[in-house]
Amino acid sequence: MPQMYLDLLKQNILSRWKQAFVEFDLLQEFKSKIATEKYIPGYRYDLDDYGTPAFLQPDEKVFPVGNVRELGDYHFYGLAEDGMPCYTSYGKPANNVFWAGYYSYGKEWVEYIEYNLETQIPSGIKRIRFDENGQKIAYQSLMVNGRGIGEEYADMTAEEKVSSIVSYEHSLFCNIEQYEIIDGRIVKADCLGIVPGVGEIKYENLYRYGDDGILDEIRMVYESGENELAYVRPVANLDIQSLMNTVAESMAVAIVDTLEEQEVETPLSLLELNYHYADTYIPSLSPRSVAVTRQISRQHPDEDIFDLIFLATELDHAYLEVNREKFERPFTQLIKIISKEEKWEMGSLMLRKVGHILTTTKLFGRIPVSEEFTAYAVDWGAEMEDFEDVLRECGATGATIAAWKERGWL
Repeated sequence: MPQMYLDLLKQNILSRWKQAFVEFDLLQEFKSKIATEKYIPGYRYDLDDYGTPAFLQPDEKVFPVGNVRELGDYHFYGLAEDGMPCYTSYGKPANNVFWAGYYSYGKEWVEYIEYNLETQIPSGIKRIRFDENGQKIAYQSLMVNGRGIGEEYADMTAEEKVSSIVSYEHSLFCNIEQYEIIDGRIVKADCLGIVPGVGEIKYENLYRYGDDGILDEIRMVYESGENELAYVRPVANLDIQSLMNTVAESMAVAIVDTLEEQEVETPLSLLELNYHYADTYIPSLSPRSVAVTRQISRQHPDEDIFDLIFLATELDHAYLEVNREKFERPFTQLIKIISKEEKWEMGSLMLRKVGHILTTTKLFGRIPVSEEFTAYAVDWGAEMEDFEDVLRECGATGATIAAWKERGWL
Protein backbone atom coordinates (compact mmCIF):
# COMPACT_ATOMS: atom_id res chain seq x y z
CA MET A 1 0.00 0.00 0.00
CA PRO A 2 2.72 2.61 0.85
CA GLN A 3 4.51 2.10 -2.48
CA MET A 4 1.29 2.37 -4.45
CA TYR A 5 0.34 5.55 -2.60
CA LEU A 6 3.82 7.04 -3.14
CA ASP A 7 3.52 6.39 -6.88
CA LEU A 8 0.11 8.08 -6.91
CA LEU A 9 1.55 11.10 -5.08
CA LYS A 10 4.40 11.23 -7.61
CA GLN A 11 1.99 11.24 -10.53
CA ASN A 12 -0.15 13.82 -8.74
CA ILE A 13 2.67 16.34 -8.29
CA LEU A 14 3.80 15.81 -11.89
CA SER A 15 0.25 16.52 -13.10
CA ARG A 16 0.06 19.59 -10.85
CA TRP A 17 3.34 20.87 -12.32
CA LYS A 18 2.06 20.44 -15.89
CA GLN A 19 -1.14 22.29 -14.98
CA ALA A 20 0.90 25.17 -13.53
CA PHE A 21 2.30 25.97 -16.99
CA VAL A 22 -0.99 27.67 -17.86
CA GLU A 23 -1.35 29.44 -14.49
CA PHE A 24 1.54 31.90 -14.77
CA ASP A 25 -0.84 34.87 -14.59
CA LEU A 26 -1.86 33.86 -11.05
CA LEU A 27 1.36 35.47 -9.84
CA GLN A 28 -0.23 38.92 -10.22
CA GLU A 29 -3.34 37.80 -8.36
CA PHE A 30 -1.32 36.74 -5.32
CA LYS A 31 0.97 39.78 -5.58
CA SER A 32 -2.10 41.99 -5.25
CA LYS A 33 -2.81 40.45 -1.82
CA ILE A 34 0.38 41.88 -0.28
CA ALA A 35 -0.22 43.95 2.84
CA THR A 36 3.32 44.06 4.28
CA GLU A 37 6.77 43.47 2.79
CA LYS A 38 10.08 42.00 3.90
CA TYR A 39 13.53 41.79 2.30
CA ILE A 40 15.65 38.94 3.62
CA PRO A 41 19.16 37.82 2.52
CA GLY A 42 18.27 34.21 1.81
CA TYR A 43 15.46 31.67 1.63
CA ARG A 44 12.74 31.93 4.29
CA TYR A 45 9.10 30.85 4.65
CA ASP A 46 10.08 27.43 3.34
CA LEU A 47 7.18 24.99 3.22
CA ASP A 48 9.55 22.44 4.77
CA ASP A 49 9.14 24.47 7.99
CA TYR A 50 5.38 24.86 7.74
CA GLY A 51 3.66 24.18 11.05
CA THR A 52 6.75 25.11 13.10
CA PRO A 53 7.80 28.49 14.58
CA ALA A 54 10.57 28.66 11.98
CA PHE A 55 8.03 29.23 9.20
CA LEU A 56 6.43 32.46 10.45
CA GLN A 57 9.34 33.70 12.54
CA PRO A 58 12.34 33.58 10.19
CA ASP A 59 15.51 34.06 12.21
CA GLU A 60 17.81 36.96 11.56
CA LYS A 61 20.96 36.64 9.50
CA VAL A 62 23.44 34.51 11.46
CA PHE A 63 26.59 35.58 9.60
CA PRO A 64 27.69 38.79 11.36
CA VAL A 65 30.49 39.41 8.85
CA GLY A 66 30.03 39.22 5.12
CA ASN A 67 29.91 41.20 1.92
CA VAL A 68 27.06 43.68 1.73
CA ARG A 69 24.70 42.67 -1.05
CA GLU A 70 22.69 44.84 -3.33
CA LEU A 71 18.97 44.97 -2.53
CA GLY A 72 18.25 43.05 -5.72
CA ASP A 73 20.13 40.06 -4.34
CA TYR A 74 17.79 39.80 -1.38
CA HIS A 75 14.62 37.73 -1.37
CA PHE A 76 11.43 39.76 -1.33
CA TYR A 77 8.48 38.39 0.63
CA GLY A 78 4.96 39.77 0.56
CA LEU A 79 2.64 38.95 3.48
CA ALA A 80 -1.15 39.07 3.27
CA GLU A 81 -3.47 40.72 5.80
CA ASP A 82 -3.46 37.57 7.94
CA GLY A 83 0.35 37.68 8.22
CA MET A 84 0.88 34.64 6.03
CA PRO A 85 3.32 34.81 3.08
CA CYS A 86 1.49 35.07 -0.22
CA TYR A 87 4.17 36.12 -2.73
CA THR A 88 7.95 36.07 -3.12
CA SER A 89 10.53 37.06 -5.70
CA TYR A 90 14.30 36.86 -5.96
CA GLY A 91 16.96 36.73 -8.62
CA LYS A 92 20.49 37.13 -9.85
CA PRO A 93 20.66 40.71 -11.17
CA ALA A 94 24.16 40.22 -12.57
CA ASN A 95 22.81 37.49 -14.85
CA ASN A 96 19.39 39.13 -15.34
CA VAL A 97 17.62 35.98 -14.11
CA PHE A 98 14.61 36.24 -11.79
CA TRP A 99 12.01 34.03 -10.17
CA ALA A 100 8.71 34.65 -8.40
CA GLY A 101 6.33 32.42 -6.53
CA TYR A 102 3.10 32.36 -4.59
CA TYR A 103 1.67 30.56 -1.56
CA SER A 104 -1.87 29.21 -1.37
CA TYR A 105 -3.65 27.63 1.58
CA GLY A 106 -6.56 25.19 1.69
CA LYS A 107 -8.20 23.14 4.41
CA GLU A 108 -6.40 19.96 3.39
CA TRP A 109 -3.34 21.34 1.60
CA VAL A 110 -0.73 24.11 1.50
CA GLU A 111 1.14 24.86 -1.71
CA TYR A 112 4.03 26.94 -3.00
CA ILE A 113 4.59 27.37 -6.76
CA GLU A 114 7.58 29.18 -8.23
CA TYR A 115 8.20 30.40 -11.80
CA ASN A 116 11.17 31.45 -13.86
CA LEU A 117 9.98 34.88 -15.01
CA GLU A 118 11.80 34.78 -18.33
CA THR A 119 10.71 31.34 -19.56
CA GLN A 120 7.46 31.22 -17.52
CA ILE A 121 8.34 27.65 -16.57
CA PRO A 122 7.09 26.51 -13.13
CA SER A 123 10.56 25.88 -11.72
CA GLY A 124 9.39 24.30 -8.49
CA ILE A 125 6.37 23.15 -6.50
CA LYS A 126 6.05 22.17 -2.85
CA ARG A 127 2.83 20.81 -1.43
CA ILE A 128 1.75 19.51 2.00
CA ARG A 129 -1.39 17.41 2.46
CA PHE A 130 -3.43 17.20 5.68
CA ASP A 131 -6.20 14.90 6.87
CA GLU A 132 -9.60 16.15 8.07
CA ASN A 133 -8.13 16.77 11.53
CA GLY A 134 -5.34 19.00 10.24
CA GLN A 135 -2.63 16.35 10.70
CA LYS A 136 0.12 16.41 8.07
CA ILE A 137 -0.06 13.14 6.10
CA ALA A 138 2.06 13.72 2.97
CA TYR A 139 4.63 16.01 1.38
CA GLN A 140 5.35 16.45 -2.34
CA SER A 141 7.98 18.51 -4.09
CA LEU A 142 9.23 18.85 -7.65
CA MET A 143 12.00 21.10 -8.96
CA VAL A 144 13.28 21.61 -12.51
CA ASN A 145 17.03 21.20 -12.78
CA GLY A 146 18.44 24.67 -13.47
CA ARG A 147 15.18 26.27 -12.25
CA GLY A 148 13.80 26.74 -15.77
CA ILE A 149 16.67 28.72 -17.28
CA GLY A 150 17.21 28.24 -21.01
CA GLU A 151 17.15 30.31 -24.20
CA GLU A 152 15.79 27.28 -26.06
CA TYR A 153 12.40 27.78 -24.37
CA ALA A 154 11.88 31.27 -25.82
CA ASP A 155 9.63 30.29 -28.74
CA MET A 156 8.09 27.14 -27.28
CA THR A 157 4.46 26.66 -26.32
CA ALA A 158 3.62 25.38 -22.83
CA GLU A 159 3.11 21.88 -24.22
CA GLU A 160 6.46 21.97 -26.00
CA LYS A 161 8.23 23.11 -22.82
CA VAL A 162 6.70 20.22 -20.85
CA SER A 163 7.68 17.72 -23.53
CA SER A 164 11.23 19.06 -23.74
CA ILE A 165 11.76 18.89 -19.98
CA VAL A 166 10.24 15.47 -19.26
CA SER A 167 12.01 13.85 -22.23
CA TYR A 168 15.41 14.57 -20.65
CA GLU A 169 16.31 12.15 -17.85
CA HIS A 170 18.32 14.73 -15.90
CA SER A 171 15.61 17.38 -15.82
CA LEU A 172 13.59 16.87 -12.62
CA PHE A 173 14.17 16.50 -8.90
CA CYS A 174 11.26 14.98 -7.00
CA ASN A 175 10.64 14.12 -3.36
CA ILE A 176 7.56 12.36 -1.95
CA GLU A 177 6.92 11.55 1.72
CA GLN A 178 4.02 9.67 3.32
CA TYR A 179 3.88 9.92 7.11
CA GLU A 180 3.21 7.33 9.79
CA ILE A 181 1.61 8.96 12.83
CA ILE A 182 1.46 7.62 16.39
CA ASP A 183 -0.15 9.54 19.25
CA GLY A 184 -0.48 12.62 17.09
CA ARG A 185 3.10 12.95 15.92
CA ILE A 186 5.09 11.70 12.94
CA VAL A 187 7.38 8.78 13.75
CA LYS A 188 8.31 7.63 10.24
CA ALA A 189 7.94 8.57 6.59
CA ASP A 190 8.03 6.27 3.58
CA CYS A 191 9.81 8.25 0.88
CA LEU A 192 10.43 8.23 -2.84
CA GLY A 193 12.90 10.49 -4.59
CA ILE A 194 14.02 11.19 -8.13
CA VAL A 195 17.54 12.55 -8.62
CA PRO A 196 18.90 13.55 -12.06
CA GLY A 197 21.58 11.12 -13.14
CA VAL A 198 20.66 8.65 -10.38
CA GLY A 199 17.02 7.85 -11.02
CA GLU A 200 14.38 6.80 -8.55
CA ILE A 201 15.37 5.99 -4.98
CA LYS A 202 13.36 4.74 -2.00
CA TYR A 203 14.17 5.41 1.64
CA GLU A 204 12.66 6.01 5.08
CA ASN A 205 12.83 9.03 7.33
CA LEU A 206 12.92 8.13 11.02
CA TYR A 207 11.84 10.85 13.47
CA ARG A 208 13.31 11.13 16.97
CA TYR A 209 11.99 13.49 19.65
CA GLY A 210 13.64 14.90 22.75
CA ASP A 211 12.39 14.44 26.30
CA ASP A 212 10.53 17.74 25.89
CA GLY A 213 8.54 16.29 22.99
CA ILE A 214 10.21 18.55 20.40
CA LEU A 215 11.59 16.99 17.22
CA ASP A 216 15.32 16.43 17.70
CA GLU A 217 16.40 14.78 14.46
CA ILE A 218 15.29 13.11 11.24
CA ARG A 219 17.46 10.31 9.90
CA MET A 220 17.28 9.06 6.31
CA VAL A 221 17.69 5.30 5.94
CA TYR A 222 18.22 3.93 2.41
CA GLU A 223 17.31 0.48 1.12
CA SER A 224 21.01 -0.46 1.26
CA GLY A 225 21.02 0.19 5.00
CA GLU A 226 23.16 3.33 4.70
CA ASN A 227 21.84 6.30 6.62
CA GLU A 228 22.44 10.01 7.21
CA LEU A 229 20.99 12.86 9.19
CA ALA A 230 18.51 15.00 7.27
CA TYR A 231 17.57 17.35 10.13
CA VAL A 232 18.75 18.27 13.62
CA ARG A 233 17.11 20.63 16.08
CA PRO A 234 18.61 24.14 15.79
CA VAL A 235 20.94 25.15 18.60
CA ALA A 236 19.83 28.20 20.58
CA ASN A 237 22.08 31.31 20.46
CA LEU A 238 24.23 29.76 17.78
CA ASP A 239 27.71 31.14 17.08
CA ILE A 240 28.34 30.35 13.42
CA GLN A 241 32.13 30.66 13.63
CA SER A 242 32.29 28.25 16.56
CA LEU A 243 30.06 25.82 14.67
CA MET A 244 32.30 26.00 11.60
CA ASN A 245 35.39 25.32 13.73
CA THR A 246 33.69 22.37 15.43
CA VAL A 247 32.75 20.83 12.09
CA ALA A 248 36.22 21.42 10.60
CA GLU A 249 38.06 19.90 13.56
CA SER A 250 35.76 16.87 13.79
CA MET A 251 35.85 16.28 10.03
CA ALA A 252 39.65 16.44 9.99
CA VAL A 253 39.81 13.69 12.62
CA ALA A 254 37.31 11.57 10.68
CA ILE A 255 39.38 11.94 7.51
CA VAL A 256 42.53 10.65 9.22
CA ASP A 257 40.48 7.78 10.68
CA THR A 258 39.40 6.88 7.14
CA LEU A 259 42.95 6.95 5.80
CA GLU A 260 44.09 4.65 8.62
CA GLU A 261 41.18 2.25 8.10
CA GLN A 262 41.87 2.07 4.35
CA GLU A 263 45.60 1.47 4.97
CA VAL A 264 46.62 3.88 2.21
CA GLU A 265 50.14 3.76 0.79
CA THR A 266 52.51 5.97 2.81
CA PRO A 267 54.24 8.30 3.18
CA LEU A 268 51.66 10.60 1.64
CA SER A 269 52.57 13.47 -0.64
CA LEU A 270 49.11 14.93 -1.31
CA LEU A 271 45.52 14.53 -0.14
CA GLU A 272 42.70 15.89 -2.28
CA LEU A 273 39.41 16.73 -0.54
CA ASN A 274 37.07 16.82 -3.50
CA TYR A 275 33.74 18.64 -3.09
CA HIS A 276 31.08 20.30 -5.24
CA TYR A 277 30.19 23.95 -4.59
CA ALA A 278 26.60 24.55 -3.43
CA ASP A 279 25.97 20.80 -3.43
CA THR A 280 28.32 18.38 -1.66
CA TYR A 281 30.43 19.45 1.31
CA ILE A 282 31.40 16.07 2.72
CA PRO A 283 34.51 15.58 0.61
CA SER A 284 35.66 12.48 -1.21
CA LEU A 285 39.31 11.66 -0.58
CA SER A 286 42.05 11.01 -3.12
CA PRO A 287 45.42 10.36 -1.43
CA ARG A 288 48.66 10.39 -3.47
CA SER A 289 51.71 8.72 -2.01
CA VAL A 290 55.26 9.99 -2.33
CA ALA A 291 56.02 6.92 -4.43
CA VAL A 292 53.31 7.90 -6.93
CA THR A 293 54.31 11.56 -7.27
CA ARG A 294 58.02 10.67 -7.53
CA GLN A 295 57.32 8.14 -10.27
CA ILE A 296 55.33 10.71 -12.28
CA SER A 297 58.12 13.28 -11.89
CA ARG A 298 60.77 10.73 -12.88
CA GLN A 299 58.87 9.61 -15.97
CA HIS A 300 58.16 13.17 -17.16
CA PRO A 301 61.25 15.30 -16.49
CA ASP A 302 61.13 18.96 -17.53
CA GLU A 303 57.40 18.71 -18.38
CA ASP A 304 54.27 20.39 -17.15
CA ILE A 305 52.70 17.51 -15.20
CA PHE A 306 49.92 19.33 -13.34
CA ASP A 307 47.24 17.03 -14.79
CA LEU A 308 49.15 13.88 -13.91
CA ILE A 309 49.93 14.99 -10.37
CA PHE A 310 46.63 16.56 -9.37
CA LEU A 311 44.01 15.18 -11.76
CA ALA A 312 44.88 11.83 -13.28
CA THR A 313 45.15 9.60 -10.20
CA GLU A 314 41.37 9.48 -9.68
CA LEU A 315 41.22 7.29 -12.79
CA ASP A 316 43.47 4.74 -11.12
CA HIS A 317 42.25 4.98 -7.54
CA ALA A 318 38.60 5.38 -6.57
CA TYR A 319 37.81 8.18 -4.17
CA LEU A 320 37.50 7.19 -0.51
CA GLU A 321 34.32 8.12 1.36
CA VAL A 322 34.56 9.64 4.84
CA ASN A 323 32.63 8.15 7.75
CA ARG A 324 30.43 11.08 8.78
CA GLU A 325 29.31 9.70 12.14
CA LYS A 326 31.71 11.82 14.23
CA PHE A 327 30.71 15.15 12.71
CA GLU A 328 27.30 14.67 11.08
CA ARG A 329 25.18 16.45 13.70
CA PRO A 330 27.03 19.82 13.69
CA PHE A 331 27.61 19.42 9.94
CA THR A 332 23.88 18.99 9.27
CA GLN A 333 23.16 22.10 11.35
CA LEU A 334 25.81 24.10 9.47
CA ILE A 335 24.67 23.11 5.98
CA LYS A 336 21.05 23.93 6.83
CA ILE A 337 22.10 27.45 7.81
CA ILE A 338 24.41 27.91 4.82
CA SER A 339 21.71 26.85 2.34
CA LYS A 340 19.07 29.06 3.95
CA GLU A 341 21.41 32.07 3.86
CA GLU A 342 22.74 31.15 0.39
CA LYS A 343 26.25 31.54 1.80
CA TRP A 344 27.73 28.57 0.00
CA GLU A 345 31.18 30.13 0.12
CA MET A 346 31.13 29.51 3.87
CA GLY A 347 31.01 25.78 3.15
CA SER A 348 34.11 26.16 1.01
CA LEU A 349 35.78 28.16 3.79
CA MET A 350 34.97 25.38 6.28
CA LEU A 351 36.63 22.81 4.00
CA ARG A 352 39.68 25.05 3.60
CA LYS A 353 39.91 24.99 7.41
CA VAL A 354 39.86 21.19 7.26
CA GLY A 355 42.66 21.23 4.69
CA HIS A 356 44.68 23.69 6.78
CA ILE A 357 44.35 21.54 9.89
CA LEU A 358 45.43 18.38 8.05
CA THR A 359 48.33 20.14 6.32
CA THR A 360 49.76 22.01 9.28
CA THR A 361 49.41 19.10 11.73
CA LYS A 362 50.66 16.63 9.11
CA LEU A 363 47.59 14.47 9.68
CA PHE A 364 48.01 14.87 13.46
CA GLY A 365 51.25 12.87 13.20
CA ARG A 366 49.22 9.68 12.85
CA ILE A 367 50.19 8.83 9.26
CA PRO A 368 53.64 9.24 7.62
CA VAL A 369 53.80 12.17 5.20
CA SER A 370 56.41 14.07 3.21
CA GLU A 371 57.85 17.43 4.25
CA GLU A 372 55.82 19.09 1.49
CA PHE A 373 52.59 17.25 2.35
CA THR A 374 49.47 19.29 1.59
CA ALA A 375 45.79 18.47 1.97
CA TYR A 376 43.65 20.70 -0.23
CA ALA A 377 39.86 21.11 -0.63
CA VAL A 378 38.92 21.80 -4.24
CA ASP A 379 36.00 21.86 -6.65
CA TRP A 380 37.78 21.41 -9.98
CA GLY A 381 34.77 22.66 -11.89
CA ALA A 382 34.93 26.07 -10.20
CA GLU A 383 38.42 26.55 -8.76
CA MET A 384 40.90 25.34 -11.38
CA GLU A 385 42.07 28.91 -12.12
CA ASP A 386 42.44 29.74 -8.43
CA PHE A 387 44.22 26.56 -7.40
CA GLU A 388 47.33 28.27 -6.03
CA ASP A 389 45.13 30.38 -3.76
CA VAL A 390 43.36 27.20 -2.67
CA LEU A 391 46.69 25.62 -1.76
CA ARG A 392 47.73 28.63 0.31
CA GLU A 393 44.41 28.73 2.16
CA CYS A 394 44.89 25.05 2.96
CA GLY A 395 48.31 25.62 4.53
CA ALA A 396 50.77 25.11 1.69
CA THR A 397 53.85 27.29 2.23
CA GLY A 398 55.36 29.61 -0.33
CA ALA A 399 58.48 27.43 -0.40
CA THR A 400 56.41 24.34 -1.19
CA ILE A 401 54.52 26.08 -4.01
CA ALA A 402 57.79 27.41 -5.46
CA ALA A 403 59.31 23.91 -5.36
CA TRP A 404 56.30 22.45 -7.12
CA LYS A 405 56.51 25.11 -9.86
CA GLU A 406 60.17 24.34 -10.41
CA ARG A 407 59.30 20.63 -10.65
CA GLY A 408 56.56 21.30 -13.23
CA TRP A 409 53.68 20.39 -10.90
CA LEU A 410 52.13 23.86 -11.13
